[in-house]
Amino acid sequence: RISHESRGMADDANAKATSARKRDSNGSVVLCEIDDRDLPFAKRSRSELVCLFLCCCAVLVVALHTMNYLAGYDPLNIALIATDYVSIDVWSFVHTFTFVGLGFLVPDQRLMFFCFGALWEIAEYVLCNINFMGVQAIWNERITNTLWDLWFNSIGYFLGEALLAYWIETKRAARTQQQASKKRK
Repeated sequence: RISHESRGMADDANAKATSARKRDSNGSVVLCEIDDRDLPFAKRSRSELVCLFLCCCAVLVVALHTMNYLAGYDPLNIALIATDYVSIDVWSFVHTFTFVGLGFLVPDQRLMFFCFGALWEIAEYVLCNINFMGVQAIWNERITNTLWDLWFNSIGYFLGEALLAYWIETKRAARTQQQASKKRK
């Protein structure tokens, strides 16, 4: 897991240090320092990236719902598995990809984003069940689908954190290899 909180320290290149936890070869959690150069998009703040990412997601959702309104169908409302206990549609994967992005951009905030997802699902469920402004034609939510959406949110967030950890390890290895080749010359 990577922590996004800055400790306010700077190295020679004035990059902020960030703490990270990872597992060593024995499976024990160890703390290490990661400077912002290890992170993707290091020239932008994470707040900017999250806002930009969420705005893109919102535009996508609005565009799809507009298509539903104009064309009369939702291209992502295709049930892949629909039983009494399992409700997975293509929207489930939109949840996953959204939370992969959030886990990648803002790691180590699982509880906050789980609560965000849960609040969204509650609002979606309530709005659908009271048929607020005819939204039932768009969402048609069942409690089973709501619970599976939360599961897909969590899986996506974990995948995003894992992708970020892989990114950092790969970048560090490349930097170490580059420094070693410079020393040989």
